Amino acid sequence: MHIKTLILISILFFSSLSAREKVFSVKELSNMFIQPSEKSPIIYPIEMGKEFLLKDEDGEWSNVLDEKTGLVGWVRKDQLSPNKPKGNFKGKDYDQSFKIFKERVLEMSASIKDAISVDTFLDVKHLGGAAAAVIADDEWFNGKRHANQAFQVYDLWKNQNQSPSFLSFRNESNKEQFIILSGPHRPRYLKSN
Repeated sequence: MHIKTLILISILFFSSLSAREKVFSVKELSNMFIQPSEKSPIIYPIEMGKEFLLKDEDGEWSNVLDEKTGLVGWVRKDQLSPNKPKGNFKGKDYDQSFKIFKERVLEMSASIKDAISVDTFLDVKHLGGAAAAVIADDEWFNGKRHANQAFQVYDLWKNQNQSPSFLSFRNESNKEQFIILSGPHRPRYLKSN
């Protein structure tokens, strides 16, 4: 009898815990930071209604995971809610920015192929907000110029957004190889695990 009660309590506890794990941005303008401080570098801006998984809390801050990008960062608690805000949100038109960005990246790829007969970027996917993923030819990652070209692509994306941005570079199997995101002085290049 005690085991059944324990199992029932465990199920209720974990189901209520998992129900509280999702949180949503409720501010029109907010940011995800590397550390729980507004003086910390911004990972990227977040739009109202953005969904996160709550990992931890520290004072006025929540440590959250963005499942779309795999990034973990800190957001002020007062900018999050367990309830998704309702209605239409007026924010930056990232969809339009992405459309222009994708056209430019694919044009860049075609120019590189014409000039040196090397395949580079095959597709670009919008992950939401200021986050996108570039699908590159598998051989491109072995080239000498791939890091410089990746930073050029990142600059296109950041300039299009006019804000801190995130860019994932993935192989033809959609496996992330590295990311580039905004840094305090210059963009950061991080190898994927």
